[in-house]
Amino acid sequence: MVYQELDLIPYLSGAENIYLGQGRFHNRVGLIDHKKKLKAAQDLISRFDVDIDLTNPVGELSVSKQQIISIAKAISSKAKIIIFDEPTSALNELETNKLFDVMRRLIKEKVTLILITHRLSEVFLIADRVTVMRDGKHVFTRDIADVTKEKIIDNMADNSAKFNNLRSNNLDQAEIILKCQNISDGKTFTDISFDLHKGEVLGLTGLIGCGALEVARAIYGATRRINGTVTVNGEKVNPADTNDGTNKGMAFISDDRKRDGLILVESVKNNITIATLGLLTRMGFIDRNHEKENAEKMVDKLSIRVSDLGQSAQTLSGGNQQKVVLSKWLLLNSQTLILCEPTRGIDASTKAEIHNMIREFAANGKSILVVSSEIDEILETCDRVLVFYEGSIFGELDYKAFDREKIMNWMYGVK
Repeated sequence: MVYQELDLIPYLSGAENIYLGQGRFHNRVGLIDHKKKLKAAQDLISRFDVDIDLTNPVGELSVSKQQIISIAKAISSKAKIIIFDEPTSALNELETNKLFDVMRRLIKEKVTLILITHRLSEVFLIADRVTVMRDGKHVFTRDIADVTKEKIIDNMADNSAKFNNLRSNNLDQAEIILKCQNISDGKTFTDISFDLHKGEVLGLTGLIGCGALEVARAIYGATRRINGTVTVNGEKVNPADTNDGTNKGMAFISDDRKRDGLILVESVKNNITIATLGLLTRMGFIDRNHEKENAEKMVDKLSIRVSDLGQSAQTLSGGNQQKVVLSKWLLLNSQTLILCEPTRGIDASTKAEIHNMIREFAANGKSILVVSSEIDEILETCDRVLVFYEGSIFGELDYKAFDREKIMNWMYGVK
């Protein structure tokens, strides 16, 4: 099984994780032949046409590269049945296509595949049959030739959320809220400059390792930048201090909500209010009634499905977990939101809800950066997009000129 939540050991190398527990690659005296194991792992990874150093600890790799290693681990076991649970949640469109090529080869080798996914386009690309589940119950199973995307969505949700395609106009005349000038981290991106206006949704996209995600982290101070300046409302942001970014009205939602966005063993209430505890404290004591009222308000506002506020965050679905992370920053009234892969691993109905929320936030004057490897998400939510290639901004498009093929070409460095 390829788990949605990665089952890798962070301090072991990629090659060690791929062949962990398989008892292979022993030499004549019973010792592990590491060179032979590394060569086999590299041959396996080469199917995905992705540059990954398999000698480094996987904990130092991006989430997307860890996902590819997890997939390679399952394939290496030569299983006859492989269950893929959201295998593309951390992959961009091109890497997804490469994975599907591998899956088609496995099918020709008589391997049976079960694909669990919220990306409906994938169902029609790879599946022979589709089963729809809702609220833990079986709804229907059909041959793929007998269903449409609309029918699947209708059966996934009683009232499928509809996308509000409202776009902001005259943004070039709006106030500049966030300004990046010639920022670099010395490794992944160089000399990045752009403005984010009040009420704008600006998309950053590109292939894995293009630098878009790293730029977002550096803007907030989650990773250090070595050159350039970032200002919010005219005030400089400390290059390596997330507290400074937060105090200046910025919010950062990581692409890995379970590692960076939630305290999984804590309650929904505690996760929602953790960023505002200072505002709820009087003479050293937390006003528990006020805290509960705030949490209830956010659960109602974002339609978070919970049994009660004491429910552990780790028991929620991916979509509801993401809403909890959003609510934490909305309760703090952050005005500049940095959203990294905001709908990764989320069902189609909840994804549409979050897309609507993003547009509503912008309509209410918030300024939003959306970092996403999913082109459809960029096209649906953003007023403008910056396409990154090898650590630089390769192209820029306004929503009136959005062109899927052009964006794909730019992601590969083709004008």
